[in-house]
Amino acid sequence: SLQTFLNAMTYPDRTVYPVASRNRADFRNLMDVYLDAVFHPRAVEEEGWWVLRQEGWRYDVVDADDDNGGSSGRDLAGNPDRADFEYKGVVFSEMKGAYSNPEDLLDRTTQSLLFPDNPYHFDSGGDPAIIPTLTREEFVDFYKKYYHPTNARLFIAGDETDVYHALSQADRYLSPLGYNPDSRKDSVINYQPRKFHKPVRERKPFAVAPTEDGEDSEGYMLCVTWLLNTQPLSPMMELAWIVLDSLLLGKPSSPLRKALEDSNLGEETIGGGLEDELLQSTFAIGMKGVKSREDVNALEDLMMETLHILDSDGFSEDEIASSMNTIEFQLREGGGGLRGMEVFLAALGKWNYDLSPKDALVYEDSLKLMKDEIDKTGSNVFQQLIHDSLLGNNHRVVLEMYPSTTLETEQLQDAKIHISRAQSRMSDAQYQSLIDEGVKLKKLQDTEETPEVIATNPALSISDIDPTPIEYPIHVEDNAFKSGIRLVTHEVSSSGIAYVDFGLDISMIPYEDAILLPSLISLLNEAGTDDMTDAEFRNHIGKVTGGVFATMEIMSMKPKGWEDDSKVLPGVNMLTMLFIRGKCTTDGLPDLYDVFKKVLMEINFDDSQSILQNALKSNLSSKKSNVASRGHSYANQRIRGRYSVRSFIDEKVYGVSSLESYARVLEAVESDWGQFVLRLKKLRETILNGSRDGMLLNLTGDRSVLDAIMDYAEDFLVNGLPVDLGNPAPPSPDFHSVDHPWIASARADMLQSNPVRDEGIVVSTQVAYVGEGGRLYDVGDTVKGSTSVVSHYLTTGYMWDVIRAKNGAYGAYSQFSRNDGIATLYTYRDPNSPEATLDAFHEGADDILQAASSSLTRNNNAAITTAIIGTIGGLDGSALSAKEAGWTALIRYLHGESVLCRQRWRKEILESSVDDFINYAQRLKSWKTPSVAIVASQSAFDEMERDLSLFKAQ
Repeated sequence: SLQTFLNAMTYPDRTVYPVASRNRADFRNLMDVYLDAVFHPRAVEEEGWWVLRQEGWRYDVVDADDDNGGSSGRDLAGNPDRADFEYKGVVFSEMKGAYSNPEDLLDRTTQSLLFPDNPYHFDSGGDPAIIPTLTREEFVDFYKKYYHPTNARLFIAGDETDVYHALSQADRYLSPLGYNPDSRKDSVINYQPRKFHKPVRERKPFAVAPTEDGEDSEGYMLCVTWLLNTQPLSPMMELAWIVLDSLLLGKPSSPLRKALEDSNLGEETIGGGLEDELLQSTFAIGMKGVKSREDVNALEDLMMETLHILDSDGFSEDEIASSMNTIEFQLREGGGGLRGMEVFLAALGKWNYDLSPKDALVYEDSLKLMKDEIDKTGSNVFQQLIHDSLLGNNHRVVLEMYPSTTLETEQLQDAKIHISRAQSRMSDAQYQSLIDEGVKLKKLQDTEETPEVIATNPALSISDIDPTPIEYPIHVEDNAFKSGIRLVTHEVSSSGIAYVDFGLDISMIPYEDAILLPSLISLLNEAGTDDMTDAEFRNHIGKVTGGVFATMEIMSMKPKGWEDDSKVLPGVNMLTMLFIRGKCTTDGLPDLYDVFKKVLMEINFDDSQSILQNALKSNLSSKKSNVASRGHSYANQRIRGRYSVRSFIDEKVYGVSSLESYARVLEAVESDWGQFVLRLKKLRETILNGSRDGMLLNLTGDRSVLDAIMDYAEDFLVNGLPVDLGNPAPPSPDFHSVDHPWIASARADMLQSNPVRDEGIVVSTQVAYVGEGGRLYDVGDTVKGSTSVVSHYLTTGYMWDVIRAKNGAYGAYSQFSRNDGIATLYTYRDPNSPEATLDAFHEGADDILQAASSSLTRNNNAAITTAIIGTIGGLDGSALSAKEAGWTALIRYLHGESVLCRQRWRKEILESSVDDFINYAQRLKSWKTPSVAIVASQSAFDEMERDLSLFKAQ
């Protein structure tokens, strides 16, 4: 498929099946598949007995003697001693991973406590301790009770022809099923009354990995969550809550968030504030990384004290104007290429409860009422919400989570006990039936669909694909307005909004000081100026622009003379830039450029120690959580950083290595702030005094916007930046021609800190994230577009069938990068022993070679055609917003990509052959010094025989 989105999302009171495509024929095919799957699923028929076993849960034989750790039980049928069982299943693995994330666990526990009397009390994803109680009868009955057109909502976005055709197409599926009012009546969600006489207080443990001294290092978590409404809110009051959420928590300088972060009672704010996509809205705020029980109590007191102060004093005009303008800008700007899906999901927030979907989409009237109310009463509307719905509302949950170094072991032991008890209650016939089912399931999983079955699926052909790549407009002018600075423009439809990006070369910063750049960027984004406090400056930005932020970009560049984009890059040519990015309407352009100047030159470092401490603590805390919950991406980065110095720098800045960098910088900030400020000032001075030919201004907008912006752009480029005429900076190097200055030091650092070796990253989790990778192509080797097709085939074929469907991992992926020639295989929320998954990885190449003489060549290479179409779908993606189109075109230009090379790459994808699959598989079998990175629990590593270098992500 050429789909730009295809998934299913389960909410506490609905499941949504969205699909999108930019190709009309593909969209119609996908509609057929989705409507058929939802309203005529094999899963609830006798022939689909296996679906719940594979996708939900099942008993699996531990270490069964079959390929890739499956569950054949072949040697057990006549054995009087029963085999050990374990739980398997895709969703079971997903939810084990979800319950391993402390914040996820906190949210789920809070919701259950906050809603004791309606369906929100139950976890729609499934508690791993409860999932194994789900029977097939309950599964089928649930489907038959609720999955009926009477209980459904159908949304279609497209042009008029698409909409009418899709309605007719849907009618063929829906009308024959008739009308069933019971399905809708039974699915009604009743309001949870606000009935607590006093707040509900609970303490729950969460699992952490012990440190070397046996203690935990995570600290406590506290979150307070309020139930806000017991009847529908008016559109204006809904908007008022959105504005209040922004006022309280929207910026680091927002009063409630700032009070918590400045208190030094915890490391990072959690809770997320307002949640308004269900029938009843909630508001949650708390902190993680709280060091003691005493601090937990003090934190709750501080929350309530701060709310009392805000109830009494209210908010300033600037605070309100900033939040109002920010939210209005977001409403008017709209979304990007998946706008239709965004509209649908927003509309469901009303439509699902038999309210008008328009109420979620039309905002002009409520915006006017909100502005009129503020004009009349100022801050009063927000103070009243705080007073009535927060301070005066006892229907709230105060949940404390405390760290436990034994919980993970206890949970594993509990699962074993439950399985053992269940097995002890089985008769011999029941036990044998499970063994036989396992054999039957494995046989079914190993059986390929017949050509006749495959032919029933609607499919595209290569002729349905546009052979021309998608391009975005770009115009480049060197030395614009004789300023010495490049001007890059993109004329695209932008609804009157100007998108402005100013970039500065930072290659002159020594590699040793590069770890300071995230701190510099944090202060550019959060601190005040010489004449405005942090709160005043950030409110000013919100009042006069649609948002301004600083970011760093590290991008590969094609070496000079390498006209062919299909060669593996040496990884020494790269661009490092600091960008200030912003957006506004045309009448806000003078203010936007003024903000840019202040961000670049006037940020007050001296008085920003607490701001940077909070940012570093929050980043450290967030990164630790991400390593445990998104371990696959960190394992992938870690592997790639062993083979390419360019990828190593990425891993150093963004990967698990950055935990050490953040900790070192935080120590420096806390030990000698004066010295650290001097380093920051030197950093800023060095960047601003860089050569102007290393700077650029990137402008995106429609014609009228670009016309309006030029006068302000000229003044900014010519007069807005410091110029040292007495000592001009040397010209910036052409990094297409020379190595980046960081390369030599980074290469030495890479050999020392991330050599090619197998590693384990220890976290607390009930699942694993397993990765293996290595170099398939050497520097200078030519890489064809077909490599991306084979990698896609591995993900959607072998990896899906074996590691996900058979072995129960929630995700399994193949990734190949033509820039560095490195391939990786990795899993997400994997319940298997890491060694079993690695063994499965090693069968992937043989699977391709076997398929090359069988399934790949059947039906006129239909499997290859499917992989080609899927690869093109991923390449093209969804339609980009104006901001995204301008940024994508800029990055392509800076990298050195050409239209001709993009066309060649696409052509090679479309022409992929069996020989290309064989070539890739043979390279995969002879991986050059492959290595492993695994994110898992200590107990998982203890059971492994492989020799790993272990370190804890803490």
